[in-house]
Amino acid sequence: MEQPTTAGSWLLGIWDMLLTIGLDPQPIFARAGLEDESLRSPHHRIASDALSHLWNVITEVSGDEAVSLAASENPRPATLDLLTYTMITAPTMEVALQRFIRYIRIISDAAIFSLEPDAQGAQWLRLTINGGELPVPRQRSEFVMITILNICRWIASKHINPLAIELAHVEPGSTQMHARVFGGPVRFGVARNGLLLAAEDLNAPLPASNAVLSEMHERFAVEFLDKMDQARFAPRVREVIVRCLPDGSPPRSVAAAALCISERTLQRRLEDEGTSYNDLLDETRRDLAREYLAKEQMALGQVAFLVGFADQSTFCRACQRWFGSSPKQFRKQNIRNQER
Repeated sequence: MEQPTTAGSWLLGIWDMLLTIGLDPQPIFARAGLEDESLRSPHHRIASDALSHLWNVITEVSGDEAVSLAASENPRPATLDLLTYTMITAPTMEVALQRFIRYIRIISDAAIFSLEPDAQGAQWLRLTINGGELPVPRQRSEFVMITILNICRWIASKHINPLAIELAHVEPGSTQMHARVFGGPVRFGVARNGLLLAAEDLNAPLPASNAVLSEMHERFAVEFLDKMDQARFAPRVREVIVRCLPDGSPPRSVAAAALCISERTLQRRLEDEGTSYNDLLDETRRDLAREYLAKEQMALGQVAFLVGFADQSTFCRACQRWFGSSPKQFRKQNIRNQER
């Protein structure tokens, strides 16, 4: 299955981050197999595993497990390319984030965001990153989270501090950097990454709000996605599947309805890209299971639920088919491989 991808403009943000902390990006990118200058073009896409590998190389070369947060004071709005314009001209931060979620595929179909209500008008901005064969490094997730938060701060022209921060990876030895850059209480080892944003920050008018420009930028974003979708359809279906899995294995009819097309059209477009809905569903569950099983803090029952299985016995049979081992055995083997 074709992996989800990320645009070259996002790589520019990583390149700039390395320069800011005094590292030469060129040999690091070359070591990660990203030597072509076109990779930093906003129209070029790289596979999810290539981005995960890049972060593994960055962490190894820098010798700093918190390297993704080292230059966090820089907002880097150009990282989001056209998305920045759709956000900055929105009337409020909540609307800006809704647009960000709506058009995120311009930047990446590997990252899936959602806004989820909490108490007293606050909302969680949640993040899931779809990897490929490689586990998604914590540095990759942290960089996404702090980049989005700092762009929100830049758009609002004020220092937004989340009410809470949740990070899915295991708590590192030192958390001082996390508390400083995120500006709020941090909790580790949860199911999904998230930023809890206060109602007053979400509802406050944005200083650069402009209805005319806003409409124009949204039109550009829609046209950009339309051109993308003419060439690639499977990532959109995969995104729907990931959103629906906690409610069980979504049938093809649910995915077709979410994309506002008929089941027949959905299947035809997937066949044109060399796959089918059932294959895509199975591969998505497998990839998510591999990612979640790499997180020791997640209970096996929780993993089974998140990938759409009603019970652990069915999940175990699926893991035997995918990995040739039970979930517990696969997790142990993954831990041994990481320790080598």
